Amino acid sequence: MGAVVRMRELRSSDGRLLVRATLGNVNWSGERFTLADLEATPELSHYFTAWPADREFGVVAENAHGLAPVGVAWARVFPADDPGYGFVDEVTPEVSVWVSLQRRGQGIGSDLMMQMIEQARERGFSQISLSVENGNPARRLYERLGFVPAGRDTQPGTLILRL
Repeated sequence: MGAVVRMRELRSSDGRLLVRATLGNVNWSGERFTLADLEATPELSHYFTAWPADREFGVVAENAHGLAPVGVAWARVFPADDPGYGFVDEVTPEVSVWVSLQRRGQGIGSDLMMQMIEQARERGFSQISLSVENGNPARRLYERLGFVPAGRDTQPGTLILRL
């Protein structure tokens, strides 16, 4: 592992963390959305509501004492009538990852993604997807891990990793 953190499985009681992470993800380049915007926008709020559902999984990075989350990665399987931004199909989990601003650049995002890839393999998924906007520096991490553009039938910025 890169930074000194503890990893644990994401729990159903981590709902507020998923809200915080989703807000951080949509505001990666500066404040574009408020919490009220997030909660009122179904295509954003579905990243953290009713979690976990069948076949969804995630991992939390906590500080070394296990007292505070410093990052989280989670995977949702979206239906075609309510797709995520990185939607490929109804059997491919879409991964979201967030690391607190103060802990970025310490390898935590890499550690979270490696855990997600391993969990997806263990659960028998053949691929995972994610969405990354142009200019987001996290794209370099995803490409280093082997993610490639998903193809023309997907939203721009959708990447997949075949497992």
